[in-house]
Amino acid sequence: MIDTWVAEGDAPAVAAAVVGPEGIRESRLAGAARDGSLFALASLTKPLVAMAVLVAAEEGSIDLDAPVGEHLEGYRDTARGAITPRHLLSHASGLPEVGPAGTPAVDVEPVRPPATRRVYSNEGYAVLGALLAAATGMGHAEYVRAAVLEPLGMDAYLGLPESESGRALDVREPGLWRPGLPLFNSREWRARATAAGGAFATCAAYARFVRLLLERGAPLLAAETFAELAQVQFPGLAGGVESFRTWDVADWGLGCDIRDAKDGHWTGDRTSPSTLSHFGASGTLMWADSEAGVGLVCLANRGTYSGWMMRPGRWPALSDRVIAEAA
Repeated sequence: MIDTWVAEGDAPAVAAAVVGPEGIRESRLAGAARDGSLFALASLTKPLVAMAVLVAAEEGSIDLDAPVGEHLEGYRDTARGAITPRHLLSHASGLPEVGPAGTPAVDVEPVRPPATRRVYSNEGYAVLGALLAAATGMGHAEYVRAAVLEPLGMDAYLGLPESESGRALDVREPGLWRPGLPLFNSREWRARATAAGGAFATCAAYARFVRLLLERGAPLLAAETFAELAQVQFPGLAGGVESFRTWDVADWGLGCDIRDAKDGHWTGDRTSPSTLSHFGASGTLMWADSEAGVGLVCLANRGTYSGWMMRPGRWPALSDRVIAEAA
């Protein structure tokens, strides 16, 4: 299927892996992808950052239900004083998807009270990066590396080192970060290491993270912490990814979408309601269906703004096929 995507011009490179609790079951490269190719993960960064926040919570550095203002001075005002890490992790903080141009994430004002609508927020995860740094005394990229990437043995980076730039695939139709500076491809953006979407990884590396989700957090999280990650936070909220798709009920856990009963979903029609997933605007997808005992990583290098990945034969169809064959 991914060979067809390349042949029909959807993406220059695609790498995919079917993952079980034991590791990679099957993998394939198409187009310009190679074993060591680093893909811009875009928002597949967010589950990695969320995992780091949960590790910090287990270590006692962060209280998921305490005000973010305990660590970030700007969050001690009336508008943001009630926002907690749990709100940020589950996109229920009241922050917008994207704030005003040029405004630092920690200065972006919420547009509604917390826990009143599910609004997928890049700003919220950038704030989580600042929170990690303030609470742990380490830069957020350094903490993610030490808490998640290195323990899992992932060939992955939050912020792309110049020494690894030769392995990184450029993203077709990336969109602009700033005038003249494309997302994902420009040197300035790659060095930025944003907690909202600045990571790069190989397909095999991200498969290790999907395996962790299938293994219910082992070896990084205690079982009870993972149970919180996989549980719907603030049940019943409407919303979703405002720039892509919204639902009357938009369930989300701590860092991952929870499939539940959403129609028109990127994981297709056959994944179970408890499936944890995420996608990224650079053309990246991952999901872990613990009920079926299988997961998928599918990394491409074309921006999702055209909607190519939701056409027949793309993400949903591939996901349906993986579930059918696993069954």
